[in-house]
Amino acid sequence: MKEESNLKEIISGFPDEPGVYIMLDNSGNIIYIGKANSLRKRVSSYFSNKDKDPKTSVLVKNISSIEYIVTESEIEALILESNLIKKHKPKFNIRLKDDKRYPYIKVTINEDYPRVLYTRTIDKTTEKVFGPFTDARAAKNTANMINNIFKLKRCNREIPLKKGERPCLNYQIKKCCGVCQNKISRDEYRSLVDNAIEFLEGNTEPVVERLNKKMSDYSKNFEYEKAAAIRDIIFDIQKTSMTQKVDIQKISNVDFISCGIFGSEAIVIVFEFRRGILNGRKLSLFDNAQYSTDEDIIQSFIVEYYKEKDIPETIVIENKISDQKLIEQHLCEISQKKIIIGHPKSSEDHSIMRMIRKNIDILAAERNSSLEPIAALEELAEILGLEAIPEVIVCFDISNIQGKFPVASMVQFRLGLPDKKSYRRFKIRGYEGANDPGMIHEALSRRIQHLVNENLPFPDLIVIDGGPTQLSRAIEAAENFNLDLKIISIAKKFEEIYTHPQKAPLRLKENSNALKLIQQIRDESHRFAITYHRKLRDTDLTSSKLDNIPDLSHKNKMALLQKFKSIENIATAEISELMTIDGIGERKAKKIKDFFQNNNS
Repeated sequence: MKEESNLKEIISGFPDEPGVYIMLDNSGNIIYIGKANSLRKRVSSYFSNKDKDPKTSVLVKNISSIEYIVTESEIEALILESNLIKKHKPKFNIRLKDDKRYPYIKVTINEDYPRVLYTRTIDKTTEKVFGPFTDARAAKNTANMINNIFKLKRCNREIPLKKGERPCLNYQIKKCCGVCQNKISRDEYRSLVDNAIEFLEGNTEPVVERLNKKMSDYSKNFEYEKAAAIRDIIFDIQKTSMTQKVDIQKISNVDFISCGIFGSEAIVIVFEFRRGILNGRKLSLFDNAQYSTDEDIIQSFIVEYYKEKDIPETIVIENKISDQKLIEQHLCEISQKKIIIGHPKSSEDHSIMRMIRKNIDILAAERNSSLEPIAALEELAEILGLEAIPEVIVCFDISNIQGKFPVASMVQFRLGLPDKKSYRRFKIRGYEGANDPGMIHEALSRRIQHLVNENLPFPDLIVIDGGPTQLSRAIEAAENFNLDLKIISIAKKFEEIYTHPQKAPLRLKENSNALKLIQQIRDESHRFAITYHRKLRDTDLTSSKLDNIPDLSHKNKMALLQKFKSIENIATAEISELMTIDGIGERKAKKIKDFFQNNNS
């Protein structure tokens, strides 16, 4: 890896133009791709900000060289970034993945007479894919329903049939349109397939309108048998739509999107409302999410998801994203209509978001429950030599950047499942520098003191995120109360489990149910700690230097931080850049610039 000073010198020659930057390691592999309004300023920020977040710290250590591509606009950079990430799959970028554990519905559009099939293997180059579904039975039922409604071909026999070959049973029991018997033409069959695809996408009304017109045309041409077949399809569609859709008042064409990060994986769910009707739930899975935030993932998801989707007038997300206005502009351009990215306002909006988050939590639990929780607990009890399964497990983790805004988290699992009402978080008081072992000692001591004071039961197992040093301080905290608690730690580098500071760690097999459970608990604790740390950090930023600038509202401060990421970037921004923020005109922009120049910031 090149010295940072060499990289800084190279970056100083980057253009002050929008574009995409490409970071490579010493083997020439692309490890990260990003976009910027100013290539020079954005890439410089990776090396100028001392208080780097965990992702940036790890990334910078791996950078050997940086290349760039200049674009005409920031929107072009946004699109190019998405395309390059999809092509190169850099290790530090989140990326959408096709998960083989979940079933899909595919339409074999490469065939002359496409079929709608339930599958776990997909090829997006030759098939139209819907999913993933979390319920295999639901996927099978949906595929069967589509085939029954539209009377599509299900067999894999070639058309026309060989001489003397009889039609399949589906035709004989009136579950197939009889394309093999020349009952309808290839074009008519393809029209049915197109309607089936649109139905799967949730757009039922245009399908019904087209079918009504076709039924009318058949009747006018005295093709009553074909008209009757279309009539039956329309009836089935309307019956299915009424029984499967959820109606929520006052909502028109809106997508509600939320995200959850679980270790290295992220789950994004979209609830699609069309004309006030919930048409369905769309699920997407992302890899490499451990160093990202919910907002980063939502932003990447929106750019990728709406490339081939009908875009509603409103997209509702929980938190503001840094490039919100830019992405709105991009979506407006490709849809040729006004698109608004908003946030929950009404009680109805918040209710829908709670429903989505509940779905995400259930899906996360499902993905970790390929192992049975009780079986994992039994294995863990055997490995640790416990007399009974640890019904209640708590895990502590520390989050800080070079000792700043240190926080500790405690998550609790009961019988192998999250017990979120028992989660706790601690603002560290006794340490100012980076001292994770000491902070673990403080957090655990405070928790034990609370349990003692309230006469509450102690957990069956305490897990510490860290190595032997963190474990030693945790045991010391328990011994100060004359308690003999079962405490272990898990070190992330090799996923080793320490049962004693002076003993060699355990290395469990990757497929060990006990290890998977401990990892799941550790990852949840890490997520909970980072969320709290980020909240404190953002609160501190907005209540310090920016607070001293006259006429700057809280909304202005938050918008500045979301756009520029740090106080340092705001301090070096040009007046024209500051004016791109909603609510900041030339007068406010000059005040901000003057403030930082006068304070040597």
